[in-house]
Amino acid sequence: MTTDEEYRAMAADAMAKIPEATSDQERARLRRANAAYLKLATHRTEAAARAELKPPRITSEKADQKSAAKRLATNPFK
Repeated sequence: MTTDEEYRAMAADAMAKIPEATSDQERARLRRANAAYLKLATHRTEAAARAELKPPRITSEKADQKSAAKRLATNPFK
């Protein structure tokens, strides 16, 4: 599995190759590759931050009782 540091190195490599590119198409491909590698490098940390910020799910006791009763009523092993 590729680590964040490796993705950042790939992004830097893509940026270093842009001045050497001979066509606009190649420069655009390298810019897209750079953006994709940076996105992959930061995805894991952003996902962890979003998980911490997500508030806990709030349910009422009645809803819990209804869903438990429904599960018991449809139990095939009863």
